[in-house]
Amino acid sequence: MIQRVLLKIKNSIWLIPGFYCVLSLVIAIGVIMVDTRFYKQAEMALPDILLTSVDLSQTILGTIAGSLLTMTTLTFSTIMVVLTTYSSQFSPRTLRNFVTNRVTMRVLGIFMGGFVYSIFSLLFMKSNLHHPVISSCVGVIFALVCLAFFAHFIHHVATFIQVSNLIDILTEDVLKIVESKINMIKQKKHVFFMKDVYLIPPSYQMKTKIHSPKHGYLQLLDYDELLRLAVEKDQIIEINQKIGQFISTNHSILTVYHRGEELEGDYQPIITVGRERTTMQDEEFALRKIVEITLRAISPAINDPNTAIDCIHHLGLALGEVCRLDGHYLIYNDEQMKARVIVPQKPFEEILYLTFYQISHYGREDISVILAVFDALMMIVEKGSQEIKRIVWGFSHYLLEGVSFKQLKQLDQKNLQDKISKLKCLCQMK
Repeated sequence: MIQRVLLKIKNSIWLIPGFYCVLSLVIAIGVIMVDTRFYKQAEMALPDILLTSVDLSQTILGTIAGSLLTMTTLTFSTIMVVLTTYSSQFSPRTLRNFVTNRVTMRVLGIFMGGFVYSIFSLLFMKSNLHHPVISSCVGVIFALVCLAFFAHFIHHVATFIQVSNLIDILTEDVLKIVESKINMIKQKKHVFFMKDVYLIPPSYQMKTKIHSPKHGYLQLLDYDELLRLAVEKDQIIEINQKIGQFISTNHSILTVYHRGEELEGDYQPIITVGRERTTMQDEEFALRKIVEITLRAISPAINDPNTAIDCIHHLGLALGEVCRLDGHYLIYNDEQMKARVIVPQKPFEEILYLTFYQISHYGREDISVILAVFDALMMIVEKGSQEIKRIVWGFSHYLLEGVSFKQLKQLDQKNLQDKISKLKCLCQMK
């Protein structure tokens, strides 16, 4: 449930600006109350320099409102320019990384909040007020805060638009997902990976399939709630679809094995299906974003092999952690160590193939890309198990099938052969 709320907050672009607008409205109401009802106490408590006449306050607030509206427009235009750059040079899938970034939404919210405060305060600047007010002072403070955030936003855009920073952010997304799963397994002793085929006990003869309420991508599943329902209702729940998979209403997401004739429990609130993939539980989607940046970099239109090499090295770093999740099933047991929730996993061999097969195809004529892929494979096997080493060594043969040694220059052949020998040594293959 917490992850579902976080997903809605992350995908709701209006939420943070809306919060700042409401907060500014509350501040404006408080300041208006001081100016209209408690102005005598304000005159005694505040220095005269913070108090201004009504006419001067109207001028100041009107100027601030117009300036903040202009800055909001400029900020929005800057955001559109960055989104165009992301879509054309990096990947359309990376747009949300910038749009939903906290700094971007916070700056937009501060500007909108300042405008709301100024306009709402002007509404109550009546001519019958013959005493000094503090509305303009608070408005000037708002303007100074907005100016500081605008400078911070310019720095943020200049930093965020660099492809190296974007690659680091996407890699961190993968590492966070893997780390959260590893920590979950360490903290909950009844959760573990299983490589063998799991067989449902014959005592659970009845089974009911839970279908998707709509078509889209499977974004989230609340595994803890599934485990609670399975234990409470004495059921075994098998998840049929993987996170990030596109499903329709004809696809069954869950298969519930139970003893009774009728199925008990409501499973729809546990399932989150949306129009886009997310990186909250889907490390493969974060990897795909890096792959798409790599493919754009090695395309003839952009022709930026150094960026592609940087992406491939980060893929090796990320896959070096993803390989720790290798297994066919993730099993959730109850306190009696009886399997209750069975979650299918993509084997690492499949993830490795899906990560590099397009890169190896489109970059097979660029020796620098091939050498970088072998560097990434060596990063994977450094901490991998013997099974991972076997998988990586087998995948290296797939890569070499697309390389024509006869067309390579002598020095390129030597460098490639050195990479193969190093990988073979790390994999401890005979």
